[in-house]
Amino acid sequence: MDFRNLIAELKRRNVFRVATAYAIAGWLIIQICATTFPFLNLPEWIITAVIIFVLIGFPLSIIFAWAFELTPEGLKKSQEVDITESVTNRTGKKLNGIIITVLSMAVVFLLVERVFFAEASFIENQSELADFQTASIAVLPFVNMSGDKNNEYFSDGLSEELLNALAKVKEMKVAGRTSSFKFKGKNEDLKIVGEQLGVGHILEGSVRKAGGRVRITAQLIKVDDGFHMWSETFDRELTATNIFEIQEEISRTVLSELKVHLLPEDESDLENIPTSDIEGYSMYLKANQLVVNRDIDEINVAIDLYKQALSIDPFFAEAHARLAIAYNLQGYYGNVPREQQIENMTPHVDQAFSIDENLAEAYAALGLLHDMKTDFEESEKAFLKSLELNPNLSDVYNWLGNLYMDELNDFQKGNDQYKKMYKVDPLSPLSIYNRAQASQFEDKYEEALSFHEMNKKHNPEFVPTYLGLAFLKSDPHYGRLDEAFMAVHKAYQLDNNFTRSLNIMATRALELDLEPVARHYMEILKRNYPESLDYLNRAGLFASYTFDYSYVEDALLPYIEDSDLIPGSSGFYWTMTDYAIYKDDPELALEWFSKFDSTLLNPKDLTLSMQNLWHTLPLRELYKFTDEKEKADLLLDKFCAFSTANVDLYPQKEEDNWYLFDQATCLLEREQIDAVIPIITKLYLERNNRGNEYRALKKDKKFQQAMKHPEFKKIMDIVFADLRDQKENLIAYLKAEGDWKEEWDEEKN
Repeated sequence: MDFRNLIAELKRRNVFRVATAYAIAGWLIIQICATTFPFLNLPEWIITAVIIFVLIGFPLSIIFAWAFELTPEGLKKSQEVDITESVTNRTGKKLNGIIITVLSMAVVFLLVERVFFAEASFIENQSELADFQTASIAVLPFVNMSGDKNNEYFSDGLSEELLNALAKVKEMKVAGRTSSFKFKGKNEDLKIVGEQLGVGHILEGSVRKAGGRVRITAQLIKVDDGFHMWSETFDRELTATNIFEIQEEISRTVLSELKVHLLPEDESDLENIPTSDIEGYSMYLKANQLVVNRDIDEINVAIDLYKQALSIDPFFAEAHARLAIAYNLQGYYGNVPREQQIENMTPHVDQAFSIDENLAEAYAALGLLHDMKTDFEESEKAFLKSLELNPNLSDVYNWLGNLYMDELNDFQKGNDQYKKMYKVDPLSPLSIYNRAQASQFEDKYEEALSFHEMNKKHNPEFVPTYLGLAFLKSDPHYGRLDEAFMAVHKAYQLDNNFTRSLNIMATRALELDLEPVARHYMEILKRNYPESLDYLNRAGLFASYTFDYSYVEDALLPYIEDSDLIPGSSGFYWTMTDYAIYKDDPELALEWFSKFDSTLLNPKDLTLSMQNLWHTLPLRELYKFTDEKEKADLLLDKFCAFSTANVDLYPQKEEDNWYLFDQATCLLEREQIDAVIPIITKLYLERNNRGNEYRALKKDKKFQQAMKHPEFKKIMDIVFADLRDQKENLIAYLKAEGDWKEEWDEEKN
């Protein structure tokens, strides 16, 4: 049989018609299953199974059509039917009818799917949103086609505003700004972009701004196959109203294409026009882009631009909120005193709310303001409300996580917020940093290290990375105080105005018995940042370690006289109590100590902070000094009972290093040396704990007595030998970096 005869026979036996009918019907079955099964909560493997069965059935149907013929007498093999008796023509006409019917059904399905399901809510449980690819998008920075680099802010700003508009829609997952802008100026494969950002769609475009007109081109692309779902060009007069109308139209079209249902509040957000002045809006966009890099000089310029925008339009709520946030960042990165930050932020937070009481950024600013005022519960409420209004604000996850970690002592909640931030903004250096912190909290040390190393590779000038490495390396899992110092030293080289670096270097140097090095960084803090909390806090630690109270007298006493102590900063009270004991002034010591939490002296209440407990140490010595042995014993009993009683602070006591150290301290105070041996073995040898406890212990008379015990001394000798090795390693590093002073050679021991 030649080729022409084969084709003719295939047609006669209706093989082509069967194949066409099967293909259309199979496609229709797969589409119906893929659309409806998610609503029925059926597992994904069922859809996969349907697809496999349909695909397997296709060649079988062709073989069947070739091999068999439907006759009036029933199904027979084609070779058994005489060609003069064949009814394939009649069968073909029936198949044509089936094809037309199935094709009509497919068209009807497409219409229903496009109309009905576009109005339906695809996701009932918002927690599942992040994993639902058809409602996920990244807005890449629009390309500036103006020929003027100075217009870059406008194209970037437009991209960010579109991102923010889409992010406010409850059923959308929108990749964070920092992650999306990682691809600016890069011709990256969109499939790779989608995989890295965890989204199913990309919105990209260009902006041409010339004179009084603007041309904006936007296109929506499906990541998995590169299909252009929609594109449009807008050529309009350059006014704020026109810009916002274009943003709304683009946003609505994107949402329609992604079949996302808009709630009434979503509608309101899309229709909102925050300002009608294009000049003020342009200044606002410029300011937003400057704040992103967290550079203090650029933050200061941004503050001026926000002010100019508000002088043009005082009812620009977003500008008020962003200005308040910028003032907060100015304090953090520019060492502006807390009182000044509060004064700067307050009127703009109030104004933002008076204009728009449902503005997510206003609640974010309010959360920061309450945090500054140490009203932590109200801060938490404000941050949570901000995320309720806009669940894609990655910065707020960071601030809320910090609040839980640093102030509310709810480490699990803080950890959860860091993970959420990473999910929203996975390429942000701050997200990666926080993700590393989360891993460290979960004792996944190698994972934490890999995140920090990732940041070093892709964001080598991001200072917090090196601080994170320092915290990780000083953790008992590693116990490397020398490597911790080196990491912070790198941070200091990148930004020598970041006081946190100076603080940590001074601390690590003290822990390694390098007092002249610690004093060097203390002097820099004293000279350049005398009112910074990093200097004020280190003053007390330096004094307690070295018995040099000059920094307390030079720093803390004037500060205390000129300003109110920050509520909750018990370290100040402890320092002043310790200082008064040093000055042999029991009355003054008791006066300072009375400023602690009043529950501290209540023997029935054991729900005390660990920090306050540690601050009982000098008071116990004071009570001994004043022959008030009963009070001293009571405080010791409370100290020893605390770790056992407070289950909230130590959920896994046997795994908590602070718990072990508290117990060791308690046993030392009670001179139960044999009982303390297994604890310090676990703490110091099994876990490589190398923190600041050694300096504190060496000062303690009980510790000196314990060193007479052979087993105790054996363990501590191993620890001190390791610290000496780390000390020499750090000295070698500082010499190699050119940061070692010759006179330190005489002082280092």
